[in-house]
Amino acid sequence: MSSSLDVFYTWNREAIPVSGENSLFLLIEWRSGPPAKRQLKTQPKLLFREVELLIKPEKDMQIKAVHGVRAKESDAGWVIGLGNAHKGKTKSFLLEFEVSSQSPGKKPACSAYWSALKTKQDQRILLRREQINMLVSAHFGVIGREPDPRVHKYVILSQSTVIMKQSLRAFERGRSEEGKEIIKRHTDGLLILAARTGDVEYYREAHILSRLCLYYEQTHEKSCYDPVDVEEEQSLGFQVSYGKDYYDKEAK
Repeated sequence: MSSSLDVFYTWNREAIPVSGENSLFLLIEWRSGPPAKRQLKTQPKLLFREVELLIKPEKDMQIKAVHGVRAKESDAGWVIGLGNAHKGKTKSFLLEFEVSSQSPGKKPACSAYWSALKTKQDQRILLRREQINMLVSAHFGVIGREPDPRVHKYVILSQSTVIMKQSLRAFERGRSEEGKEIIKRHTDGLLILAARTGDVEYYREAHILSRLCLYYEQTHEKSCYDPVDVEEEQSLGFQVSYGKDYYDKEAK
């Protein structure tokens, strides 16, 4: 099927063991049109509105979490809201799977259905559909290889949101030392990675988290912070545009 979207799928591991995997990560990067050659001062051209991705895992696959975007589980599968698509602008997010035991070989992991609204219409169109595969192996030399460094980096940096919420919850409950320790453990790990890899993004992330920790501490000491119900915030979903019948019909 021809598509106006360029999509790149990268697993964090080249292959998983036949015994299964508790946390298997898939980095998805997508854009509409070729990447911009230089930074534009104006907003790139809007090509599609309200891009959605439906992920339908195979029976031996379970989605544990979606990092970096809004997602909601429905009868049709996991529906991921990706916002508008502007020409040449690349976006990325992360899927975390739990995989049951498998026989060796190349296996289908999930199906992906990309849809969007046309710029001047309310008609939702299917942009592309595809099957995403994974490799299952019993060979230790294959499954023991180092994870993909780009995906590993995204996994580490995506943990910051969870860390911030955990720390904030501790501060809200008056456990300041616990809140500081939660962030400190994560920032120490980021600084170690920065020293080992020479990647300044780890250092920047650690610096941001340290400043947030100081802000949390100062704010709650002054008792001028309005508590946020993190569980309520996480439960705020979004309206799934189309259900199982729509995607089943399009797949035929």
